[in-house]
Amino acid sequence: MSFEQTSSKPEHPMRIILPDLYNELTEKLDEHHNIHQYDIQARVLEDHSGFEAIIYFGDGFTHKESHYFSNEAIENSYDGLPEFTEKIGTACKEVMIADYYKMMRPK
Repeated sequence: MSFEQTSSKPEHPMRIILPDLYNELTEKLDEHHNIHQYDIQARVLEDHSGFEAIIYFGDGFTHKESHYFSNEAIENSYDGLPEFTEKIGTACKEVMIADYYKMMRPK
């Protein structure tokens, strides 16, 4: 899915559109990376053949990672979720550590 295709469509809260995916994602991030629900903003873009999951994180939620889940992947317990969770967890931890050091840097 290209940027041009998704840029005009509104993002919706994942918690409302795909609550099972949201719960699975936040549980795995908490268990494996100690990243909590309030550290991220989970949104989705709906498409006729699936959903693009977009996770915002970092100071001001300025960083993002996304992954496309087809309708088949959603029916099959979210194929690709472990890899996506690991990708988000690693990126989010790096950004949170960098944000912490920026905040603690003497002025």
